[in-house]
Amino acid sequence: MFHPDEIIFAPTGRCNLSCSHCRVKRGPEELSIADAVAFLDSCADGGIGRVGFSGGEPFLRLDFIVELTKAALARDMFFDRLMTNGDWWIDEAELRHSLAAVYDAGFDGVIGLSWDAYHGQEPERVLAFLHAVFDVRGRRDAVELLSVRSSDDATFFRDLDRVAAALGGRVESEYGEPVRVVDDAYVSRREDQPDDGAGLVIPIARSAISLPADELPWKSAAWFEDDWCEGPGNVLYVHPYGAVAPCCGFANEEPRLFIGTIHDSYDQILAKAATNPQVRACFDTGLGVVREHLEAAGVRFPGKTRDMCAFCEYTCRKALAEHEALR
Repeated sequence: MFHPDEIIFAPTGRCNLSCSHCRVKRGPEELSIADAVAFLDSCADGGIGRVGFSGGEPFLRLDFIVELTKAALARDMFFDRLMTNGDWWIDEAELRHSLAAVYDAGFDGVIGLSWDAYHGQEPERVLAFLHAVFDVRGRRDAVELLSVRSSDDATFFRDLDRVAAALGGRVESEYGEPVRVVDDAYVSRREDQPDDGAGLVIPIARSAISLPADELPWKSAAWFEDDWCEGPGNVLYVHPYGAVAPCCGFANEEPRLFIGTIHDSYDQILAKAATNPQVRACFDTGLGVVREHLEAAGVRFPGKTRDMCAFCEYTCRKALAEHEALR
């Protein structure tokens, strides 16, 4: 069942990078602070308690991050991730000024750094960004690395090792995948010692690239395992053009997933979600069950895929959630 517990604001689609894997819609539209605060009020009254930021590159709308952080704090809300590529700044003075503005406004969530072979940031700039975050925040546990797997990860892994060593830490891996950057101070801290943030720890979340529906190879040996969108779902994702989607997955640009706009109230959003066939397929029926119903009704897919978000996008484009078999 769809039960949103967080608002993710994407104030702009602008970005200083042009990554080949990016699926964000670029356009001139940007969220207004006044509209976002009004939406925040309605959602807070509805029981939502967390706020996050995405994009585009949200630091290109520093004014938005600062004002929405203040508004969320005034409403006793918590913070999740502030996503960034960490590479938007011209010089370190701008970098530190921007970070200080965000932290001074009251943000105490995690900085989610997108860094991988697709983003391709220079390791020296990643290192400068991390040093700035740790210095301004006063803690060395304020960043999480979110990274998309690539068939050409060797250079990224070398750069990650270099950055970890320059921070006085090391990369820990499991099954050939990096899982975190740590230093001895973090590893050796006893549970009864105060958590003062002096130890370095950067958790690393690695994910597979989600291909667009029209690029899916459909060559998997088995179908995806349905999780009723508990991973990327159960959020209100507000796009720069004002549309609200129920997830932060790669299919959330599809109009069939939209459940309203930033001008709707929280109650109106939930009412629209309850009658949206695609949302019901994702959160109530389950996309795996939808697939089984469709195949039983004669729908034939090009093959199998383990990519649930791309399958969702495919069913959106084919309007399959509205198929007679599911009524």
